[in-house]
Amino acid sequence: MRISLFLLIPVACNFIGCATHVSSQQTMADDRNLVYEDTYKAYREAEKNYMNLLFNIERMPEEEELWVMKRERMLELMQLKELMLNARLELDGALQEWEKHLLDVQADVKSRDLKKLNPNFKGRDAQRTSPGQLLPGENNKTPSYNY
Repeated sequence: MRISLFLLIPVACNFIGCATHVSSQQTMADDRNLVYEDTYKAYREAEKNYMNLLFNIERMPEEEELWVMKRERMLELMQLKELMLNARLELDGALQEWEKHLLDVQADVKSRDLKKLNPNFKGRDAQRTSPGQLLPGENNKTPSYNY
């Protein structure tokens, strides 16, 4: 389960990150993801060192220095675990804010049912894409000057 979460987050970030507009929420989520990844790597490294130390204690249990190092490494491991869990909480919060932002943007886009208007014209003429275009309801007949 833990591995699937690590695979899911980058895939989700890549999928959502395809947008051309980078929002502050996306930047925050990316930053929090990097912090989480760094703390996770530090925790895994400390855990590896702790396991090596336990192996050395098993081989040489009479060494007092190893027992002191064990306490220090255990404290370091607990601190890194706390940092990693806090980083994960911040990442989850940032991802939720990003999802809210994406939903707001999506709702905003859906609510806008605007036609593209030509900025060179004003009023009803702004609906024309060219000067000679007839709008719905306008006559296509040219006036006759024969009286």
